[in-house]
Order: sequence, then C-alpha cells, then structure tokens
Amino acid sequence: MKSKVFAPIYYVLIVLSFAVTFTACKKKQEGEKAVISVKGSDTMVNLAQKWAEEYMKANPNVSIQVTGGGSGTGIAALLNGTTDVATSSRELKEKEINLAKEKNVKYEEHRVALDGIAVVVHPSNPLDSLTMEQVRDIFSGKVKNFSAVKGSKSDITLYGRENSSGTYEFFKEHVLGKDANGNPVEYATSTQVLQGTAALAEAVAKDPKGIAYGGVGYFAHRSDVKILKIKKDADTPGWYPAQEGKVNYEHIWDGSYSISRYLYMFNLSKDNKAVSDFLKYVESPEGQKLVEQMEYIPLPLGK
Repeated sequence: MKSKVFAPIYYVLIVLSFAVTFTACKKKQEGEKAVISVKGSDTMVNLAQKWAEEYMKANPNVSIQVTGGGSGTGIAALLNGTTDVATSSRELKEKEINLAKEKNVKYEEHRVALDGIAVVVHPSNPLDSLTMEQVRDIFSGKVKNFSAVKGSKSDITLYGRENSSGTYEFFKEHVLGKDANGNPVEYATSTQVLQGTAALAEAVAKDPKGIAYGGVGYFAHRSDVKILKIKKDADTPGWYPAQEGKVNYEHIWDGSYSISRYLYMFNLSKDNKAVSDFLKYVESPEGQKLVEQMEYIPLPLGK
C-alpha cells in the first residue's frame, strides 16, 4: 500500500524537477540575448521599429527596444551612455559635437535613408503650391491668411513640432533660415506644437485652416490631407515629394525637391558586435527595401 501511495508523488516530483530545470535553461537562454536600445527621432520611429522587428525575426538571440522622444533626446541619451543607437533626422549640432569631445565620447555616423519634408493643408483648401519664401513667411507668421498665397480666404492655423524634434531643427535652419541681418528666423508664436508627425496629420485633417510640415511617409497615403508642390522660387518649376500615393524618389535624390534631408543613426565607437551587425543590416539591400516599404526614401545606389 505504501508504494502505491508514494509512486504518484515520486512521478510528480520528477515532472516538477524537469519543469524547473527547463524554465531555468530558458531564462538562461533569454538572459544571453543581446539587448540593443534605439532612441531618438519621432520621424524615424516607425522605420526603426520595422528594422528591429524584421532583424529580430532572423536573429532571435537579439532583442531591440525602439523608442522616440525626438532627435535631440536620442543624441543626448547616446552621449550619456543610456542608449546604444541614436536615431536622428538631422546631423549633430556643434554644441553636441563639442559635448562629445568634452566627455571623450567617440561616435560613428551612419546615413541610413532620406526623407522629403512635405507641407500639407486640408483637402478643401484650393492652395496647390508654395515657393520656399512663401513657406517661410507662413510659418514665421508674416503671412496670416491663405488668400495672400492664392489659397482659401481664411486665417492660417499653424501646426508644428516640439523643439527637441530634428524635423523642427531642420525646417527652421533650411526653410525659415535667416533674415537680412543674418539672424535666425523664428517660428510664429501662434504655432500649435504637437508631438510626432502623425499628430500633425490628424490635426490638419480636421482643420480646414490648418497647415503643417513633416516627413512625407506620414502623409503619402492619406486622402484627408493635401501635399503641396514646393518651388525654389516663383520662376522655377515646383515638385511634389509624393503624388498619388507614391513618393518621388528621383526628385528627392537629385535635389529637385527643395526640402529633403538624410536620416541618421549614431552609435558609440566601441567593440559591440550586436550593434555593428544590426547597423550593417539597416544599410544592406534588405534593410533598404524596408525603407522603401515604409514610404521613406532608400539611399541612392552606390552611396
């Protein structure tokens, strides 16, 4: 009778022992995963997430965590040693380069894609195109009604990004530029600041008086916002960064479209094979196909 009572308990103990051992091995395997943190540009967050997802499918021993927050936030995290990779929709500023030198932080720069910055309005607005000067005058607050640029007879509601955004910085430097005295032109104080280009798209889609700027990939397939044609000046032809749901790669590659830029990844210059292999994937033909798939602009061949 004793053996019959204790036999089931014996087998239960064996099963439990096996389960504990299996769980411990599994945790050990998971603990051996290389963890890569990617932080920065909100413009690039969808693209970076896609790269991470596809890379992890092929490399289950790697875990990649992607967050946004803005280009400046990502670069600061890289220089502070709290992220492995910083994504940025702009180059490093001089003060960031100097800070890296002060901290003796050596970093590597990777151009990983291009982006056209689109200017969008509500579909009900008859406005079709703007010169670069008109774009500057609108977002600096000099022009306050669309009728001044052959648009609807309505006041303009400006939507823009927060100042930690690389898109904010790039647009300010390359579109708003400087005045006749060499001073930076500032955004209009009436600008409604939103976090992320997707939020800008939603705002303009609901506001017939709205206008905003942002990465073309966020607007290309939307029918509830209108992408404007941009001209360098009144005497030159204008170009769309995207038309009929398709991004105009050639016009961005050759510079015909006036508001375009490279997108970057920065990493620390140290021996980290996991990070290095991931960045090689991003720059590979396979990684660049994902750039196109996500409605960004892949690197030109040979670049």
